[in-house]
Amino acid sequence: MAAEEIKAILHGREKTEQERILRWVSESIGVTASPTTAPQVSVPPASPTTQIAPSMGGPRRKDIKSFVAAKAPKNDVQFAAVAAYFYRFEASEAERKDVIVAQDLQTAGRQGRGYGFNKPLVTLNNAVALGYFDRGGRGEFKLNAVGENLVAMTLPSADSSGRLSRAKKKRRSNTGKKSSKKR
Repeated sequence: MAAEEIKAILHGREKTEQERILRWVSESIGVTASPTTAPQVSVPPASPTTQIAPSMGGPRRKDIKSFVAAKAPKNDVQFAAVAAYFYRFEASEAERKDVIVAQDLQTAGRQGRGYGFNKPLVTLNNAVALGYFDRGGRGEFKLNAVGENLVAMTLPSADSSGRLSRAKKKRRSNTGKKSSKKR
């Protein structure tokens, strides 16, 4: 029954979104995907659909500056997630990386927002603490499913009106007023 419910939930969604949801669920409950799921992910390299970005629904962006502007990260940790997502999914084949290091984040900062970080390693460690990254080898950080979802689904796209962020602010200010009245 559970499998039928999951199938119904995933039905009608894009394949990349289905894969991202399944990967997030499996990582969040600590289940490793079976090797039989790997062939479903592969797409012939000559296919034009490989040029579709999972988060943007359009042609792949080759420029980190425009990708950062479209995602509009609000702090350094979100920027680190955006940069790692860019290098993993959006960058040209030559720039692709599964893990990033402090120097990659520094370069992304300079290219994407015009200035670097004082301590990029501290930012990456904070991103691990917040659950957006997993540690790779020494000094290496890999964006996990939580970080991918932050960038792909939560952060605004270029055509976003910003209403969501204002609604969150309003909700926070209302809850703050209620809690102060109770005291």
